[in-house]
This record gives sequence, structure tokens and C-alpha cells, in this order.
Amino acid sequence: MLRIKTKVGERGQIVIPKIIRQSLGIVKNKMVMLEMDDKMLKIFPSETENILNRWAETAEKEGIDVSKKFIYGDELYEDLFLK
Repeated sequence: MLRIKTKVGERGQIVIPKIIRQSLGIVKNKMVMLEMDDKMLKIFPSETENILNRWAETAEKEGIDVSKKFIYGDELYEDLFLK
């Protein structure tokens, strides 16, 4: 685990140190995802967020069978949204 202390600016902005941005692949003008869990903030690049994998992990924790392919109309979900 890496911990670096940084300051919150007057407008509530936080500068993410270069070493952390580089290791996470966060680059200027790209979107990031913010996730709050209890009193912890998680920041990660949105491009690495795979919604299908996250859904499958959540479904598995809840005991939902994710072994079947989901069909949206006549096309597979993956074919429609992951082109």
C-alpha cells in the first residue's frame, strides 16, 4: 500500500501526485470514477471499469446465476454494448 499526504485546495480540489496517476493510468482530460465506501474514497480510471465483470462479481456475491448469456431482443448484450 502506498500512502501520500496531499492538501485540499480552497475550491475543494485535490492534486493526485504524479507517481499515483502514472501507476493507475490516469491522464489529463480523461474521466475517473469515484467510489465512496464508508469513510474511504476510491478513485480509478473509468476506462478500466468493466461493467460486466463488476456485475458478475456482485451477482456472484448475491448468489445469482450468471452462467447464462443475457439476450436483449435478438442480440446478445455483449454484441450490442461492447462493440
